[in-house]
Formats: sequence, structure tokens, C-alpha cells
Amino acid sequence: MNSAISQSPVTERIQRHDLYYIHGGDVIFRVENYLFRVHRYFFVRESPYFREKLPHPPPPGEFTKGSSDNNPFTLDDALSVDFARFLWVFYNPKYSLYNADVEEWTSILKLSHQWQFAEVKALALRELEQLEVGPIEKIITYHAYEIDRNLLIAAYTALTTRDEPITLEEGRKLGLETSLQLMHAREVARGSRTKGGRSMSPVNVTGSDLDALIKDLFQLQDAPGAADARVPTPETPSTPVDPNAPNGRSTPNGRATPTAANGATPKKDSFRATTGGSVMRTNGTANGHANGASVNGSANGAPNGAGRQGGNRR
Repeated sequence: MNSAISQSPVTERIQRHDLYYIHGGDVIFRVENYLFRVHRYFFVRESPYFREKLPHPPPPGEFTKGSSDNNPFTLDDALSVDFARFLWVFYNPKYSLYNADVEEWTSILKLSHQWQFAEVKALALRELEQLEVGPIEKIITYHAYEIDRNLLIAAYTALTTRDEPITLEEGRKLGLETSLQLMHAREVARGSRTKGGRSMSPVNVTGSDLDALIKDLFQLQDAPGAADARVPTPETPSTPVDPNAPNGRSTPNGRATPTAANGATPKKDSFRATTGGSVMRTNGTANGHANGASVNGSANGAPNGAGRQGGNRR
């Protein structure tokens, strides 16, 4: 093991990622204790952040950060499991198939927001909008990554109209401002004060009137195209999607679950053979196999997460 990578005898050994150490890649990232060798093309094409941070390819005989295993470009602001999921967007061997779960798309959304990958962020958001995400989780995620809050009207409405009040734990997760807005919305929607945190009367505002109330109390304004992306608030609670629906995204209990073409359900935290696609299906950008590179150790380019990675030990 090279001493330039290992800083102390107790440090875990650095190893090449078993899927994303790609021969032909021209930049080497270190994330936690894994080395990823990929193509800088995707990073400088998509991200202003990396256009500024990544050094230019060195002249022959010279070395810069990211040019070798001994001198990787270290990403201290990411986890290796999240980075592997993020790279999957570029290195799918299948096209326009995006079967992944909420946790996986949230990882991709997080890094795309953090590193200013606008198109990848838009992709992650489109896919999350098709999955079932609980209202608390959705509000927390969309607030954290600066998503248009008009897309949260249904989540705000669900917490406003449910019988149970916002719990202490939920309030801590949501933050003081959002919690107070929800408490106010619950009170106004019922036209009466609450006792002991629980409404003493049923919700007496529904449909478009309820939408207007939520917009007013949460100070929402329609952005261009927001109406097209938002599903109208139902007047009655929605029912689970038919598990036999063509998109294969729902289970009998209404939870969103990716499925493969053969009907099999992939394991959690896995992008195995059920996944694939190009990052930009709308504008025909290049697929992940730039320069004819192949992904080591996988025929499907699907990350399993750092916890189960083998790889070539250094």
C-alpha cells in the first residue's frame, strides 16, 4: 500500500471501487477510502463547481490532483455510497430506464445540488415526483435542496388535514418556521382553536379553497411551469396505485418500489440489472461509455454501495 495514500497504520486500506474504477478514465477521485477513476468530461460539462475546482489535464510528464492513485482529487463532502449512486446516472449500460428508490434518488439529488449539476438535479426531481414520498420526508428534502415549494402543496395539505397534530419529533425535523406555519394552517382550516394540540372540529375547507389557503399561509407563488409539474390537491384521500400498473412503481400498500422488466423487485440500496439510462433523455447527451470505457466488475454498471464493495486493494 502506497504511503502517499495511507496516512497512518490504523487508517483503512484504500481500494479501487469495484464498479467505478474505469480503465480509460482520466480523473481519479478519492471518496472516503475508495478510489473512483472516471471521465472528467461529465464533470466539467455539467458542473460550474467542477469546472472551477478540477485542474486542467497535465502535460506529459507532469502530475496534478486527480492524475494518479497516488495523487487523487479528494472529495471530503460526500460519502462513497452516495458518489457511486451519483455516477450511476452517467454510466448506465441501459438507456432511459431509471428504476431506483427514494433513498437512492435522494442521494443523487443531494450531490447534484451540492455540486451544481443542474440537469442531474432536474432528473432526480422528476423521478422523485413519480415516487411516493411521505409528507414529512418530502418537505425536509425539498427544503434542504432548494426545490420549488409549490411542489409541496400536497405535502403541506396532508399535514394540515390529518387528524393527528404535528408531533414533537416531527417538529424538530421540520424546523420551527415550518412547524408554526403548519400549526396555523391546521387551525385556520378547521375554523376553530385546538385543544391539547388536537383539533376539536373537522376540516371545513377542501379542494381549490384548501389549495388557496395553503398557498397563502405558506406564501407560495406559482413559478413558470409549476402548474404542469404539480398534481392538484384531491378532495378526498388518494388510494394506493394499482400494483399491476404499467410503470411497475407501486406495491399493494401504495409504497413506491422499483421493479425490473421481468417483475422482480431489486434489493434495497442496489442498482443491479434493473437500472439504466442516460442522464439526459430529453436532449440526447452522450452516454456513460465515453472513449469506449467499460466498468470493471459489472455488466450492468449498477452500484451496490460502499459497504459491500470488493475492488482491487491497494
